[in-house]
Amino acid sequence: MIFTFRSRTVRTAAAGALTVALVSAGSTAAQAATDPPPKPSTTHKSLPERISSLTAEASPASVKAGEEIRITGRSTGLRAGDPVTLQQEKSGEWTTLPMDAAVEEGESYTLTTRPTAPGIQHYRVVSGTTHSPTVSVTVR
Repeated sequence: MIFTFRSRTVRTAAAGALTVALVSAGSTAAQAATDPPPKPSTTHKSLPERISSLTAEASPASVKAGEEIRITGRSTGLRAGDPVTLQQEKSGEWTTLPMDAAVEEGESYTLTTRPTAPGIQHYRVVSGTTHSPTVSVTVR
């Protein structure tokens, strides 16, 4: 009887240990099942941005109202065919004029306009987020 009692005790202890192991493994699996799956990363390494710059020069620097001025310049970091637009400063804000051009081979461009308002007019050339320094033209 002592032999039977010991073997039952060992079997009971083993069954209890097995039950504890299965329950803890099941709760771990249940926890893993309720966790949301990892999301793919939305950050990625992008290509380095091209550093670009624009120059601008007005010719002539002084005109009569209605006469044509040419704003010419060169670009670095832009490709032939990239668009450039002309902006004019009005009341402290830059307004895009309804004219544009494309960068030519050799990275140059030419824009023309006919200012009508007398006084000193301020212009700049823009391509994307890059803009040229301000160019001033006196309109008489």
